[in-house]
Amino acid sequence: MKKLAPGTLGLCLFFALAISQAKQLQNNYPPLREGQIKLRQFDAVCVLENESGTSANISFADLDGDRDLDIVLAKGRHWPLFNKIRLNNGKGEFPEAVDLGTKPDKTYSTVLADLDKDGDFDIVVSNDNPDDKLIYFNNGKGGFSRTQTWGDPKWNTRNASVADLNNDGKPDIIAANRQGPSYYCLNDGFGKFSAQETRVITSESATTIVPADLNNDGFMDLAVPHRDGGQSFIFYNDGKGNFTDKKPFGPAIANARTGAAADLNNDGFMDLVVGDEEAGSFIYINDKKGGLNGPISFGEKLIPYSIVIGDLNNDKKLDIVVGYEASKTTAYFNTGNGLNFTAVKFGDARGTVYGMALGDINKDGFLDVGVACTGASNVVYFSQKYK
Repeated sequence: MKKLAPGTLGLCLFFALAISQAKQLQNNYPPLREGQIKLRQFDAVCVLENESGTSANISFADLDGDRDLDIVLAKGRHWPLFNKIRLNNGKGEFPEAVDLGTKPDKTYSTVLADLDKDGDFDIVVSNDNPDDKLIYFNNGKGGFSRTQTWGDPKWNTRNASVADLNNDGKPDIIAANRQGPSYYCLNDGFGKFSAQETRVITSESATTIVPADLNNDGFMDLAVPHRDGGQSFIFYNDGKGNFTDKKPFGPAIANARTGAAADLNNDGFMDLVVGDEEAGSFIYINDKKGGLNGPISFGEKLIPYSIVIGDLNNDKKLDIVVGYEASKTTAYFNTGNGLNFTAVKFGDARGTVYGMALGDINKDGFLDVGVACTGASNVVYFSQKYK
């Protein structure tokens, strides 16, 4: 795939590569056979930043209320940079980049959620120590003001996630800390997160925590894959935001960087996908009792850094996208049982894909893939009909 630089005004550049038999081989596109699942390819590209720096994550949401998806780029892991907001001009283009906040910081994720329940998306910023973890409220038009800190600046937080943990209808914040324990911070109902409502997760090391109702009791549980050579656990919610009951899953020694949850086999129970730095990518199918079977290996034994799940081809089966280190990003199309997949690779294998997001950026009815990289361009790959 050719690398295209942004235009002088920062407008996205698009290109669609003709797919010949030779190009199919180059991009590892499998031949499409009669009766096979409908695949999509991702060769139309919008370059967001040619020089990505130490970018760590990307998020999609309608930030300014104009009914198209905008982008927030989380940047500066380890070495401070400004996080960036890029508003969609309605054509799937992002002419300008606006700094979030007034100073750079060491950000791993920028999570979008309506924290104060005013109808727009606010931003939760998870920063590594010693930087404050920050919250920015949206004015409804895509303008953001810093309102408060959350958690403890001493936490070496990697990725944050958001879910309603105490069943009060308000989103709470979960902090995955590289050197445990991790924590969750309860929302007071107005988008504020006090130290008095900060509670511990008795985990050892995590760079991702996945909220999901794994036992189908109506409450959000927490899957915590171990990052640094230890046991992974599910922490079960008692319905009031307490997590005293836990169960191990996976191997006794895990080195997981990333994870995501979804019902991959359409049985009504949430499954888990985990990317392990040492062992590769794995699927854990729910045992319908709140536990996880497996692990089942899928894809090549590469180094996975990010995972997202969504229906890429609109066949009502959830697919998996994995971003790797120094390897092409890969979409795994689900054949229906959540265990067998057809792989479609895309991108140029440069850099490390630290974070991804799915969303219909150009309003064509199909999910596009946003990629945040270290050592390569930050881009959006647009979904196209498979040729």
